[in-house]
Amino acid sequence: MITRLIRKNTIGFLVYSMIFYVGMLGLLDVLVNFYFASLGNSSETIGLLQSLPRLAGFLTSVPLGFLTNRIGTRRMLVLATIGCVLANWMQLIPILPMLAISRFFFGLAYGAQQIANAPLIVELVEPRLRTNFFALHNLLTMGAMAFGSFIGGYLPGWITSAAQSSVPEAWTATATTPFAYGGAIFMAGLISLIGILPILTMKPNVHRSDFPAVQSKPALRPANTPWLMLALAALPMLTFGFSGGLTFPFYNLFWREQFGLNDQTVGTILSIGWLGMAAIPMVNSMMETRFGRANALRLLMIVSAAAFFLLGLLPALVISVTVFVIAISSRNTMNPLFQPLVLESLPPSLSNLASSMMLVMWNIGWFAATATGGFIAERFGYGVIMALTGITVLMTGFSIPMIFRQPSLFGNKLALDESAR
Repeated sequence: MITRLIRKNTIGFLVYSMIFYVGMLGLLDVLVNFYFASLGNSSETIGLLQSLPRLAGFLTSVPLGFLTNRIGTRRMLVLATIGCVLANWMQLIPILPMLAISRFFFGLAYGAQQIANAPLIVELVEPRLRTNFFALHNLLTMGAMAFGSFIGGYLPGWITSAAQSSVPEAWTATATTPFAYGGAIFMAGLISLIGILPILTMKPNVHRSDFPAVQSKPALRPANTPWLMLALAALPMLTFGFSGGLTFPFYNLFWREQFGLNDQTVGTILSIGWLGMAAIPMVNSMMETRFGRANALRLLMIVSAAAFFLLGLLPALVISVTVFVIAISSRNTMNPLFQPLVLESLPPSLSNLASSMMLVMWNIGWFAATATGGFIAERFGYGVIMALTGITVLMTGFSIPMIFRQPSLFGNKLALDESAR
């Protein structure tokens, strides 16, 4: 009976994740920047708008971690998903202050969703299966994200065709009007709300394995939380977030501006990239067995950095697409390898706070990169953007083995601290 409940819960979580990634990530990765551009915003303004979600994440991640401890991961996922949808619908009021407010609240809600994700996986999946489950989760969600990005290139055109007889002609003159992109963003929200249903039908958690380092403790109060240890464990996410903030918010503009491609082609290229991000991490288990998690991440980040450096040279389109897929796919192995590396080095009582601290570091890096990325792209070009990305990916890869020299380093230190009290 317990095994069946665990299986039902994990399947429900995977279904929820796939739907969320279609609506809130795959579709919006194509649509949001184009929507902002259709309203007349420059690359610099778009960069600043895209930095606001990370500012929100930085400011709210730790309080949201404590809140998740109090209300539970399942409830937090439901509330966070509703918050993401409402925040994206707010930006359909096409004035700059509302765009800024909506991006800030989206960052708050998305941060809450990310904080609850990894601890829920740890609760649902026994230790020996976690790396494989993280890889499976990555495969399915990135595949869903690829599907969303592919559809996202066509959805504005479908909306203008369907609405031609019921709205002013200027709104549907092309598939690149604010009405077309706004309608597609509204549809993305409706799709995401459907994903809540599997979470609502999940039974209470029935499996919670002890971490090897320390037995589960009652929830810590802020004053007793080992903040410096959590910050050190999460530090690689700072440069990882910076490398993401320099690139992911601008990929659609990169392909449109550098190669003169239309929305459909941009959506197709992004979907190919997300499929690569889904497939390559499936080698994580083999890499972990051969090299260990920390060293495997270092090798994969070296491969990713080399591909980013090459992409910065702006070779022919086919070569650029190929190295783009290699760059983002190798970089994406951080998610299914680094999160369990951190969470299994710490006791369960710190899972939500560790997830929060990783998100804080990621948001700081992403915010700093996105806030300056539009300026760098306009002044120096995307070649400099890709070179800076390659450097920060290398920094990420080499910092992980330095911090995690021993698999249970943090757990052993916490155990010693407990025995000394």
